[in-house]
Amino acid sequence: MLHPNFCLTICLALVLTSPQGFTKEPPQDKLPLGSILDDKGQPLSHSNKPHTDLQFSPPKTTHYRSSTQLKSNSKKLKAKSRKQQLASRSSVANNPSCRWLHNRMTSLERQLQQGVNVRNLHYQQELTVRQGEWECMKCGAEGPAQADHANCQYRR
Repeated sequence: MLHPNFCLTICLALVLTSPQGFTKEPPQDKLPLGSILDDKGQPLSHSNKPHTDLQFSPPKTTHYRSSTQLKSNSKKLKAKSRKQQLASRSSVANNPSCRWLHNRMTSLERQLQQGVNVRNLHYQQELTVRQGEWECMKCGAEGPAQADHANCQYRR
């Protein structure tokens, strides 16, 4: 059984430590809808200007066309043969394996831009293997069939 003085002490401590305790201030009313406060809780004035003070314009970029694009645009577009379509990387089939393969081949080509030498010969070898996978999985056209994943995978 608890001693009455102990209970009185606990109740007094709770009242003193509560946010409203013995203060005479009434609790604050709710903020009206649309009010704006700063970081200290003070109200800020809100202007009804139709425009913003923030001015932004995107940076200007210049696009350069490479000479290969100019030449290809001037020629008539011929329908590609099935073999050319499968080998082409101008379009990528909507397949995760094909998207990964395309990104990997792009990365390998970037590594080989300075030319093939003894240090990066393995990139050239991998690129050749990946190009074979690309054609086998029909990534330039409709994408792989279910069995193509196993049949086209490079065996070391």
